[in-house]
Amino acid sequence: MLNDASPLFRGVCISATLYAALFLSHIVAATQDWDTLFKIIALLISLMTFIIGPSIVIFGKINMMQEKIRANTFGFPISIVLAIGLAWAYEDQSLDMIRTLAFIGVAIGVHFAHRQLIRQKHSEKMG
Repeated sequence: MLNDASPLFRGVCISATLYAALFLSHIVAATQDWDTLFKIIALLISLMTFIIGPSIVIFGKINMMQEKIRANTFGFPISIVLAIGLAWAYEDQSLDMIRTLAFIGVAIGVHFAHRQLIRQKHSEKMG
């Protein structure tokens, strides 16, 4: 079914499904007291939170520069919102401005660097 979809749509669907599966898995691991598995899944959720744009590019197998930029642009605000939620979760469901701003900063940094890499690779191909 996703073979006929645009690469951007495919990347969004796969990234969202993976994130949701990880989120549900971390709940199951927590309720079953599977501490090691919970920590591994929490680490994967944390990583994926910061790389939404790049994950859309990877899972969507996006090759065109403009589509990569669109994926980055689409994933960026999602990453910001998820980073805020992640900071809240790491602070035991309370708001800590330092951690929240740090997590937002990481999301911004990752997406900015990703966008710069896309442009750099495009310039190298053209030049």
